Amino acid sequence: MGYRTYLEMLRLPHTLFSLPFAYVGALAAGLRDPLDALMVGVALFSARSVAILSNDLVDREIDALNPRTASRPLVTGEADPSKVSMLIALFSVIFVLSALYFNFLCFLLSFPILLAELSYPFAKRIHCFPHFHLGAVLGASPLAGFIAISDSLKGLPWSYSISLALWVAGFDIIYSMQDIDFDRKFGIKSIPSCFGESFALNSASACHLLSFLSLLPSVRGPYSLASLMAFGTILLIENVEARRGRYKEAFDLNIISGLILGLGFMIDLI
Repeated sequence: MGYRTYLEMLRLPHTLFSLPFAYVGALAAGLRDPLDALMVGVALFSARSVAILSNDLVDREIDALNPRTASRPLVTGEADPSKVSMLIALFSVIFVLSALYFNFLCFLLSFPILLAELSYPFAKRIHCFPHFHLGAVLGASPLAGFIAISDSLKGLPWSYSISLALWVAGFDIIYSMQDIDFDRKFGIKSIPSCFGESFALNSASACHLLSFLSLLPSVRGPYSLASLMAFGTILLIENVEARRGRYKEAFDLNIISGLILGLGFMIDLI
């Protein structure tokens, strides 16, 4: 049981695809300082770590019953729940302090963000739409990046934030299709388990279409336009794959699409 187990639990590729979205918001607000750029990354990494680790910690008993997740470190005993709890507390402190580094407004807003992240694992036990809870949390990243640099709530990049939230909700619906039978058996709520496969796949497609359309007003140049077209193409492929029952393969496409989308918008802003 070493540090590598805990490092793997952080799922670094999931954090990497989120980073460009925070930087888009920060660049839109005038990010220029290299130290500020580093601290945006620290804030996002610590926030994502809180979300990922708390979800695994709260769900460990359910994960033990699900063949797809039964090999996770908290289930097998490779990871110690008390150490994971300590890591969650540590990353929470880092996130709050990194928010305070920027301004007092960021500091105040860091607490509802943490609450939203820590409460996400319980959403699937309460209602059928936890995907939108997750989408809202990740959709806040460009707003957070903007507020960090501008110290203001004026001119927030709402279209980018809404698009991100809808995209995440859509791919989380597809992801949860893998567990539809398990979720129904054990009372885990999601759009697939509550409303069925057809409704879920149509909902994911609708979210992704609206995500694409929401970004059109934010296009600022050739790179963002090209990245948006590539993003739309990958979303189309993802939904086709999902309708073929290839849910994991469809979900994995999001790491590529997120990086392509974020980088194109970042280049135009720079």
